[in-house]
Amino acid sequence: MASLNPTNATQAVHHAAAQLAALDWIDQEAARQLSPMAEAVANMFMVLYYQAETGQATHDDFREALDAVRQSLRAA
Repeated sequence: MASLNPTNATQAVHHAAAQLAALDWIDQEAARQLSPMAEAVANMFMVLYYQAETGQATHDDFREALDAVRQSLRAA
């Protein structure tokens, strides 16, 4: 799985981590609202982790995970 611009991916992950690190707490209702997006993002990170560990993630794995993230953003 080649990245056309790995800097963009690095910046996106770093930005998400920094935003999460700034949170003090998420109550149950907010967590429920964020749950679909959090699941999609977690799945995307699993594909990234799998690719880093094995090099065997496919373009389809990446596309499916990315589609789920995009869908969760539209629904938010």
